[in-house]
Amino acid sequence: MRHLCIFALAFLMLNSAFAQDTLTVRQAVQRVLERHPAIDQATHNVRASEARVRQSTSATYPEVSGEAGYVFLGPIAKLAFPGFGEFRLYPADNYDAHIAGRYTVYDFGRTDATVNVTKSRVQSGRDDVELTKSNLAYQTIRVFYSILYLERSIRVQDEQIEALRQHTLSTNRRVDAGTATNFDVLTTQVRVAAAQSQKIDLENGLQKQRVVLGQLLGLAPGVQVPIRGDFEITALTIPGESLFQTASQRRMEIRLAKDAEQSAELQRDLVTLGDKPSLKANLVYGLKNGLMPNLDALRGNWVAGVKAEVPIFNGWRTDHQKEEAEAVMLAEQARRRDVERQVSSDVEQASADVQAAVSKITISELQVQQAKEAVSIAQSRYETGTVTNLDLLDAQAAESTARLGNLQALYKYVMSKYELQRAIGAKPWE
Repeated sequence: MRHLCIFALAFLMLNSAFAQDTLTVRQAVQRVLERHPAIDQATHNVRASEARVRQSTSATYPEVSGEAGYVFLGPIAKLAFPGFGEFRLYPADNYDAHIAGRYTVYDFGRTDATVNVTKSRVQSGRDDVELTKSNLAYQTIRVFYSILYLERSIRVQDEQIEALRQHTLSTNRRVDAGTATNFDVLTTQVRVAAAQSQKIDLENGLQKQRVVLGQLLGLAPGVQVPIRGDFEITALTIPGESLFQTASQRRMEIRLAKDAEQSAELQRDLVTLGDKPSLKANLVYGLKNGLMPNLDALRGNWVAGVKAEVPIFNGWRTDHQKEEAEAVMLAEQARRRDVERQVSSDVEQASADVQAAVSKITISELQVQQAKEAVSIAQSRYETGTVTNLDLLDAQAAESTARLGNLQALYKYVMSKYELQRAIGAKPWE
């Protein structure tokens, strides 16, 4: 019970420390990669593959086993000689204890081929670890910037609601002075309600994203961690060679496809050795009774031999295994080509998204500036009575929409930038 309390206290302190920290996107990615069970699972799969390699190499060593047995035989066969009495051919109680050693002298490379197949799967497991890290890292990045985007969108929405409320107060004063009508008040209140409804949707989306981030970080339910960051417009550092060449060298999906193709080729090579003969040697040494001249005495004995096994006919099983292995290898080759095409498409789309996002940022910044000027003009004209209340509300709504559009453009730029990095196989955690 005491240890349970200590563990619970440590867990609460850990989550409290998380809640007090403010994470950058890089820190968030690092913590996810340090703690996520999916990486542990992939790492343990690698260890299991390495263990299978060691299992396959055990065939290169001799097998040694100890055996002991007891057999009671009856009736006992006897020979009778006149004047000499009866002689037993074997004892009733038979004891046998021996150590047996077996060794495959030569199997035409079947053992080596099996080892090569298991080694290729180890590399697949290691590449899968890197792919898991990449997927988790970019998932964390997407969630991180989604939270930033939603938090800032809520602030913009709050500012719009506050401006509408102030306008409502101003309109009420105008109603009291007889320069406005209740219709103007109702119209403003409708805009306030619509803005509040939009804020609720944003807050709901923000809460969901925080839950996802907490799950990635391994936090207890309800525990949240504040983050800090910005939508920075930075130049991308891309190697001099073409984007696809970079992606073909770095993308884990292509490496995994090539690993699977290599494993299929090695498996085909292994299957072709199924009809090859093998040469095995064995040596047995032990103690047993039943040996002349004293049948009851335990005496040392040994057996040594060499055995050759030559497959003659197995119902064409090896031929069918060859057909299967060849088909699997061709399928993996086709899969690798398909992955390469998909990666090429990812790179082209991500590159186009980055260029479009940069253009949208320039346009959205101009829209924000124009919308602010429009609100200023509408406010001045509303006070002089040259524009209606609805005109001012439309100008304010347009400003809020322009600011949200600018935020969205910045968000899409950052996301498209990271998506391009993912497409070419960059590792944001290094």
